[in-house]
Amino acid sequence: MTGYICGVNLLPSTGEFTYDTIAYLGQRATETSLVSINRYANGGPLAGIGSKTDYSVAVDNLQAEAPGCTTVAIVAAWFGSSTDVTACKIYPSTTYINGTFQQAGGGVDHWRCSGLTQSSSGLIAIPQVSGSFIYGGTPSDQSIVRCFQDLKARGFRTVFYPFVLMTDANESWRGEITYLGDDISSAATAAINAFLGSAAASQFTRDTTNLTVAYSGPATDFTYRRMILHYANLCVVAGGVDLFLLGSELRGLEIVRGPAWTKAGTTGGDGKVTWDYPFVAGLMQLADDVRGIFDAAGLTKDAAGPHNLITYSADWSDWMGVQHAGENGQWPHLDQLYAHENIDLVCFDNYLPLSDWTTGGGGLDALYWNAPLPTVWPPSTTEMNGLGLSGSPTLYSLDYLKANIEGGEKFNWYYSDGTNAGIGLDPNGTDLRVSLPQGDRLTQSRNPYAADQQLLANKQLRWWWNNPHQAIYDAGDGNGWVPHGPNTEWVPQSKSITFAEYGCPAADRCTNQPNVFYNPAAAASATPYWSIWDRGAAGGYVPRRDDEIQLLALEAIYEYWVTDGHNATSAAGVKMIEPAFMSAWNWDARPFPTYPQRTDVWGDAGNWPSGLWLDGKGPFLVPPVPDAPPAPSLSATFPMLSGQGWSIHYRPAFATDVAAHVSGRESRAAKISVPLWEIELSFDLLRADIAADLQMIAGFFGSMAGQSGAFTFPVPPELGLGATFACRFADDVQDPEEFMRQLHTLQSLKLRTVKQ
Repeated sequence: MTGYICGVNLLPSTGEFTYDTIAYLGQRATETSLVSINRYANGGPLAGIGSKTDYSVAVDNLQAEAPGCTTVAIVAAWFGSSTDVTACKIYPSTTYINGTFQQAGGGVDHWRCSGLTQSSSGLIAIPQVSGSFIYGGTPSDQSIVRCFQDLKARGFRTVFYPFVLMTDANESWRGEITYLGDDISSAATAAINAFLGSAAASQFTRDTTNLTVAYSGPATDFTYRRMILHYANLCVVAGGVDLFLLGSELRGLEIVRGPAWTKAGTTGGDGKVTWDYPFVAGLMQLADDVRGIFDAAGLTKDAAGPHNLITYSADWSDWMGVQHAGENGQWPHLDQLYAHENIDLVCFDNYLPLSDWTTGGGGLDALYWNAPLPTVWPPSTTEMNGLGLSGSPTLYSLDYLKANIEGGEKFNWYYSDGTNAGIGLDPNGTDLRVSLPQGDRLTQSRNPYAADQQLLANKQLRWWWNNPHQAIYDAGDGNGWVPHGPNTEWVPQSKSITFAEYGCPAADRCTNQPNVFYNPAAAASATPYWSIWDRGAAGGYVPRRDDEIQLLALEAIYEYWVTDGHNATSAAGVKMIEPAFMSAWNWDARPFPTYPQRTDVWGDAGNWPSGLWLDGKGPFLVPPVPDAPPAPSLSATFPMLSGQGWSIHYRPAFATDVAAHVSGRESRAAKISVPLWEIELSFDLLRADIAADLQMIAGFFGSMAGQSGAFTFPVPPELGLGATFACRFADDVQDPEEFMRQLHTLQSLKLRTVKQ
């Protein structure tokens, strides 16, 4: 993973002292004693005996494993209570309401956030499911300040990223918060303004002794402006940050229209057009307020540094414009924000697709692998699929992934219907369970863009940066969706574009749909189009894990924009893509392998294998040792891997003769007196970079695969079968490539007994 990770987002975004360099003890109101809460990587679940906190261990690991990483974004969450903006509160909270905190070195302390402690009245409790909180608490102010100070001391560039986690029943995506009534109304504007709230910069007082910020407004004023202005002041307490985000991916709020909205918009005295989007106006006001807070504290903008910059990160799906139902067009609703004087970068979370790779051979991308690239835009239907690649088609081609950064879906062509139908049998006839696409994505019925429609193509970053923009819509004149009206306020090449987030889940075919994630607790849980699901060790199906394609995607994005010469610079010296703040999602402050092993502590640990976490997933798989040792004799024992735990399942398998009688009854007789046993090993945390362990097991398999000889495997004495089984590899892992795939994706390896 070294060399192509220049920035990361630090998670989990929750945990009262997860980001702290100081060890803490905590006791909830329902508990009877103080326990260590941020040193799980040291000692047992209660001891916390190590000198380093989990955060410190995790960042040590980051520096060791990704020495090219220069930027860390601290992600800190408040919570959203509803997707209905009229009912949605944005609030901080803790899982220790009325509980106690103490520094491990002694001295009672408090969870502090925006003038609140765990004992404050009016706190909204974080929901629980089956007795467990769905999230940890908001990180305490003092832990965030100390985290920033530590990152700066280590030499990192810093970003502050305020985040909204939804606590509604579906654990929805924050982008779903919206106005549910008819917009283009004063009621819609009033609802957006109430959500933003009336918190003013003058109501916040910085406390440099306790490393927190007080708020003089109502304690239960749980609104968006309070969150943002609180954190702007907290960043001042921390000595400033290089980039401050006003939030991200609030798509459902951005697109709410006020009463003055029309297709044509309003043309100002400068001849530029704007539209009435009250939340976008609210973000512009927040940018002004945050700039005022920074400037008053002496933290003035330094674009060259870069230091003390401000931006908002849009979702990849609508960063360049929004389409309103029934309006037959697309409007660049964020252009007035991007052009605003106190927004310093154009920013979006980049989860644009890098492939369209089906099961059963790859589909059209494999078919058009060698076809010439289009020579003009928009390309004709006969040219739009060409990739211009050489060699054999494979998803695991860095050149293929790079070709889809400025090419392929959402650049040359689009699917008009690309939804997911859940998990089912592969329609391409492979007998696999896959994440099923629907509509024209299922049939790969691709649609070309028309002339002057670059604004509709999400990947047209280069065109977007170099050109003025107009709204595109059907005016009823027979010309269809074409540009209309004056230009927006965006000035070509005036500001750099950056990616507050980018990445892929470690799931099969993740580059088809990088934006989805597997989390069974959330309604939005999904895996990428065409991705394969395998039978899990505990029954049912689980997403097929694939670290290699996840890391290839990160490498492709970094190399394409940073080292391959595709970036551009204006005559004024403005870079098209600013790599300084390109931050991969994500690195966790809960250090690997403690997270995800400690499922008793963290309820999201089961999402780690196929999730977007980078901790513990790089670098690439070490190939088998070429000169494998000779096949072992029966006395050879399956190698145990030092420090690597696995779950082991033993299943008996009987063979039975069945005789059917005229009466309809059946009689059965066992063919063998004792069962054969199947042993399944689930490699949960095998690391590819532990060369000695991996080479040991790979070499062992290389010597045993296809052999009639057997080897022994230890079994628990309670099975009553002696100390070992005589085993061989199961039929489905006789092939070395299949073995290495299973080993790499950290799924399961099956052995079967030869004799009892």
